[in-house]
Amino acid sequence: MSAPTAGRIRLSDPSELIAAVPHLLGFHPRDSVVLLALHGKNLGLTLRADLVDHAHAAVLAEQLLPPIARQRPTGVAVIVVGGTITAAGDPPHRALVDALDNVLTGAGLRVVHAAWTTETAGGAPWRCYDDPLCAGTVADPTTSPLAVASVAAGAVTFNSREEMAELVAAEDPTALQRRAILLDAADAEHPMSARVVAQRLVRLKKLHRAAATGNLTLSDGIVAEVASALCDHRVRDACLPWCTGAGAAAAERLWLALVRATPAPERAEPAALLALTAYLRGDGALAGIALDAALDACPHHSLSGLLRAALDGGLPPELLRGVAEDAAAALRRPARHSAKRRSRRKR
Repeated sequence: MSAPTAGRIRLSDPSELIAAVPHLLGFHPRDSVVLLALHGKNLGLTLRADLVDHAHAAVLAEQLLPPIARQRPTGVAVIVVGGTITAAGDPPHRALVDALDNVLTGAGLRVVHAAWTTETAGGAPWRCYDDPLCAGTVADPTTSPLAVASVAAGAVTFNSREEMAELVAAEDPTALQRRAILLDAADAEHPMSARVVAQRLVRLKKLHRAAATGNLTLSDGIVAEVASALCDHRVRDACLPWCTGAGAAAAERLWLALVRATPAPERAEPAALLALTAYLRGDGALAGIALDAALDACPHHSLSGLLRAALDGGLPPELLRGVAEDAAAALRRPARHSAKRRSRRKR
């Protein structure tokens, strides 16, 4: 989703900024600090982290600086979600807000707003950190401009990150156990011959088309076949171009289905592809959850590690989109060369 303009959300109104947060993240955060990069009249990168205690405030502030600074925003809004007003009547977690203000200001980034709220639901109280008279209640997130845009785009805003994580939850353990046995047997195919690679790509292309039409069905045998194939970099790299462009929505449905259906450690492969697809369309929250699933299934998975570094570093999706496009170009080159060879043989 493209970042909204100030004409749709008043960037000077903390109430509207807070109401926008669930739709920017894809879920209602709990016990979180959220940083919003502001670019004139536009909202940019949104970062979320768990709240930390006083002793770790400075460390967290330093960790959050690089991805925000890389965006070169004209200002930053800091929103703390969770906790209660102190006995002195101040918003909680002031040490963290002060640490963020020091780090951001030191990097030449102006903190435009620093506000606290109990939650991101409509009617929740909020208060600014630097002005006791700056307070109110959160606007209704369900009627915000971003809510309308989310519905129009077919996006879902979840009640919590945990609820969102259920999207990638594994299926019935008994089914996973059956598929794990089949995957152990499929290991005998590796390293795969060029003929087997071509066969597996044909199977994956059929599944991609089925996902596009809403007719995707995954049997134990199919899951074992394609999950094993995705462990071959030639097959996985051939699927990278699907993560962007016209076929991306179908690819995301396919990767999501395979993540749920595939046992560890092989589920790391479709999970990494799901993360890439989600990141390229601007859904950093789903990308992060998919990467958690990938690295949980295979802690040293190389592609997932690279994507995690990109996500944590705030790398613009456009740069990663180039990776997928380069993969597509690399796949086209051998085809052209083969055509030339065939033409020469005919002569």
